[in-house]
Amino acid sequence: MYIKSFEDVRKFILTNTNINLLAELGLGGVFANSDVQVDACMYVLEKDARANLGTYFDLKSYKNHTNKPSIFNGIYNNYFDGIENKHIYTIPQSKLKIIKFWPFIYWMSDDFREKFETGCLSDNFKNISVGMQMPGCNEKYFRFFWEFKDTKNRSFYSKGGEYNKWWGNNSLTVPTSIIKKISLSAANRQKSFGVSSGRQSSKGPSFRLKIEDTYVDNGTMNIFFADENKAFYFLGLLNSKYASYVFKCLNPTVNKQSGDLSRIPFQKVVIDNEKIVQSLVKKCIYIKKYIYKFCLTERDFNCSPYAININQQFDFKKHTKSFLNNENHLLTQVLLNEFIINENIFEVYDLSDQDKTRVLANEGKCIGGLSVIAEARDAYFAEEEPTIEFPLDIIRNIIESLPVKEFTAEEQEAIESQFAALYQGNNTLEEFCIRHQVNPINVWYWFKQSNVLPKQRMRNLSMEFLADMIREILMEDEDGIISLVPNATEKILLERIEDKFWGKGFTMAQYSNFYSVLGHPINEYLNNYFFAELSDHLKLFKRLPATPFIWHLSSGPEQGFDCYIIIYKWSRDKLMRIRSVYIEHRERALMNRQSDLANNDSADAQNEKEKIFKQLKEIEAFKVKIDELLAEGYNPILDDGVGKNIAPLQKKKMIPYEVLNPGQL
Repeated sequence: MYIKSFEDVRKFILTNTNINLLAELGLGGVFANSDVQVDACMYVLEKDARANLGTYFDLKSYKNHTNKPSIFNGIYNNYFDGIENKHIYTIPQSKLKIIKFWPFIYWMSDDFREKFETGCLSDNFKNISVGMQMPGCNEKYFRFFWEFKDTKNRSFYSKGGEYNKWWGNNSLTVPTSIIKKISLSAANRQKSFGVSSGRQSSKGPSFRLKIEDTYVDNGTMNIFFADENKAFYFLGLLNSKYASYVFKCLNPTVNKQSGDLSRIPFQKVVIDNEKIVQSLVKKCIYIKKYIYKFCLTERDFNCSPYAININQQFDFKKHTKSFLNNENHLLTQVLLNEFIINENIFEVYDLSDQDKTRVLANEGKCIGGLSVIAEARDAYFAEEEPTIEFPLDIIRNIIESLPVKEFTAEEQEAIESQFAALYQGNNTLEEFCIRHQVNPINVWYWFKQSNVLPKQRMRNLSMEFLADMIREILMEDEDGIISLVPNATEKILLERIEDKFWGKGFTMAQYSNFYSVLGHPINEYLNNYFFAELSDHLKLFKRLPATPFIWHLSSGPEQGFDCYIIIYKWSRDKLMRIRSVYIEHRERALMNRQSDLANNDSADAQNEKEKIFKQLKEIEAFKVKIDELLAEGYNPILDDGVGKNIAPLQKKKMIPYEVLNPGQL
């Protein structure tokens, strides 16, 4: 009833017939207790096209509702009895022709519908399109930026990714040589600033700034601008509640199209509104970039939050709490900015109170505009460190004008009891505030006062810190190979990590305290958890493989031989070196120890001899696997990507975690 693919069907109906009754039944239709997953629609058409009012029943909100037939019957009976029902609409079908492509949007007010008559984005901006179509199999060319050492032969490439507004999802790259094979006009158009969003998301579009050095995929929808400031204003518009509502009206499916973007109504903006929106959007982008300085998977990554402000008083848990408090303060600014942006966009489009209420009823209220408690607001203003770098001058008056509400002890406790799950999965600060319908200022304040440290977020931060440290250690190592087990020519990784801790200024007590945020003693974590957690952490797209830049090679559970390698130095020669140097030293040391224990019949000696026997057997099998790989011509090339290079090792069970799923393998 909405998408462009059925435009001809809609035009035929509206031109040749009169819609007597149309009922949208939503996902699942009226098929009770059924697995039918279609958006069913029933209609009664009259042959002659007349100017009569058509009647529409809207049940879209009852997705897969088990009692939908009785709901439909109730609406149907109300209609015949003349009883008003929020699900029933009447409209002359001539009004359905006002919006481009004639979608059956029957619930929109006349005032709102008139916005489409003044023109749309495509009437004013010609550079609205999907991104570039990659030649052949997309997955063949995609690489994450950490899969190579330098950027000379790679271009950043946005494929959409998870729901994320303003800035981010900047991890993918493609070979520059592939970009050159695509049409010159498409490539040149993308050398400008723009706004971009993925086309598929259950939450709707989330637009981000596209800068000149980033290309965009055909899985995105975009507007390109010659004027950078225009990009900032329209980024604010397209991330507003107004635009989100219009998108859902034009296309209620999860798969949005550039044609939907092109039909967003265009309204000339007053200069004051434009400047306010531009300023707030710039601040949102600036804050997101700052936060991503501490995110391992973003191109803006600089260092772990645990790598700054190290001194004798440094405490990992206290530092985590401080970091999260600061991050929440900054993200709260973003959410407050969004509230002001929304108010300005409503003003630009001159929405009536009724239409504004309808938009917010469908899209949800702006959480930045919800009530605050007075002490939380005052504490927010008094927070010195973040406000020095991100002054609140633009939004101070808005915060001061927010309605004040006192929460009961029970209401506050109900919210605080959920803090432990904050940051897990999709439970971001924004999602948390939406779920509990509470202003982020209050959440920031209560969280800061609490003693809660969300374990999953803390563990992710500690894992990223350790990953960056291990990457640094492996890059400093001559061959990028470091053993986890002793007697393999060099210091084991655990000892080097200890040295690195001292080198960064940590004390012995602070090093010992690190396991409290990591969740395990470091040695146990390195042997059993790190490689799997890093791999899962770097699995950013469902269709793309995980791409760990540090690999754990292991002979097996007996730890005959275990080492970490860095992909930037990995090669066929390094695999041969593991075989001829590291394993030989390790094997010889085990055999010597075996000889030392030959005449010792104590229980401990017997256990150790049995352990060594198993380790030597395991090493022998591991050497056979290496020999087979070499005989098969294994020759890893960094530019081929992690997936292709690690697959042969996984097939031979030389790594202790299945990085690739069966299809990828």
